[in-house]
Amino acid sequence: MLKRLFNFFRTLTGRLVLFAVSGSALALVIGGVILSAAFHDSLIEDIDRRLERQIDILVGISQVGLDGNLSFIRPITDEQFTQPYSGFYWQVSVEGSDAMRSRSLWDYELTPDLSHRDFMIDFTELAGPDGQILRVAEIDAILPEDDQDRVFRYMVAIDMAPVKAASARYDRLLALALGIIMFVVAVGMIAQVFYGLMPLKNLRSSLGRVIEGRSRYIEGEWPEDLEPVADDINILIEKNEKLVDRARTHVGNLAHALKTPLAVIQNEVSGDTSKRGEAIVQNTRIIRDHVDHHLKRARISGAMGGPGVDVKDRLAKLVKAVSTMYAAKNIDFELLCPDGLRFAGEHEDFDEIMGNLIENAGKWTESKVHVRVVTVRKQRKSMIEITVDDDGPGVPAEDRATIFKRGKRLDERVPGTGLGLAIVRDITDMYDGSAKLDASEFGGLSAIITLPVKLQN
Repeated sequence: MLKRLFNFFRTLTGRLVLFAVSGSALALVIGGVILSAAFHDSLIEDIDRRLERQIDILVGISQVGLDGNLSFIRPITDEQFTQPYSGFYWQVSVEGSDAMRSRSLWDYELTPDLSHRDFMIDFTELAGPDGQILRVAEIDAILPEDDQDRVFRYMVAIDMAPVKAASARYDRLLALALGIIMFVVAVGMIAQVFYGLMPLKNLRSSLGRVIEGRSRYIEGEWPEDLEPVADDINILIEKNEKLVDRARTHVGNLAHALKTPLAVIQNEVSGDTSKRGEAIVQNTRIIRDHVDHHLKRARISGAMGGPGVDVKDRLAKLVKAVSTMYAAKNIDFELLCPDGLRFAGEHEDFDEIMGNLIENAGKWTESKVHVRVVTVRKQRKSMIEITVDDDGPGVPAEDRATIFKRGKRLDERVPGTGLGLAIVRDITDMYDGSAKLDASEFGGLSAIITLPVKLQN
């Protein structure tokens, strides 16, 4: 699962989705943090203004009587200051005297730091009664009617628990809202990316139809920015077809032009047994082999288009032909191939490959040749693997790689040019397949070919 996800994010679609969604998520997270901090700061500012107003009221109604005691000229009517541990408190402290406290503090006394004076209002947080954390506004004041010029410390406090609860509720609602927004934005961006890249996927599909031979050119209507690309690809396809046809024609013409003078030379020296005559015959044969090789290469299509080739049907015909060719050996041919498999290419190329392999197997086998076909995966592509086994003398392991070279023959006593397996390798390479030799389970040689399979629509 993780591997598939990793592979998805390596695609263009995955990268666009990843960066779009992650960028939006980062922006929403930053926005959420800023909004949460702003809301919390606004709550604190509101509380501080409330505390500041209350402390101004306390200072304003304070007076020092003739007995030197502090009192208020009018009662404080806010009921929250009368309920024990209500979360709203006031206290006035002065050195050398007991502090005046609101009834709500009950038996608890705030502990101000009277060692320094601050005639500007200051806000701090202190521990309060019943485990409360208090936001405290405090200021020092000297009352004008006090003959002793004492400094009174005024303190008004509020419990922060309700404030923190309100902030937490806001954060939860904000997170829920931003989560919903993020989901909607992510779905919208994913849809936008897939919709925006759909023309590219359609272009890829159209190009795939060209490669498979179902269409000659890229067809369809394309967005304005993709239409020049489609046109350029069509021009490239047309130019490539012309170049391939021209090259194939030139090679074929050259090969055919050389075959006639080569035949004349061979006829002229056919009866010459001198060293000079033998040298001419040998080199003429080498030239003819090269001409035959390149003539066969010129006929190779290498096109993965058209309807494809019915693998089982073509193999059955090739096996029948080789069985007739070597009827005297009474070879036991066995063909194992699932129905419905189609080679993604031209039947001439398929016949060239399998005709060479099955004919070689029939030539060297003692009594039996087995042809087996299975489907495999190669480089994330569906392929067919065809194995041709015989019970002949086989090929030494050190010679199995070199036998694919042009003109290479391990036994000169058997007729042949040594071009068959070279052509096999050339054709399989053109189809992005492979060709290799191995030891057969029957004691002879095993030829293993992989070729592209025609995908069913």
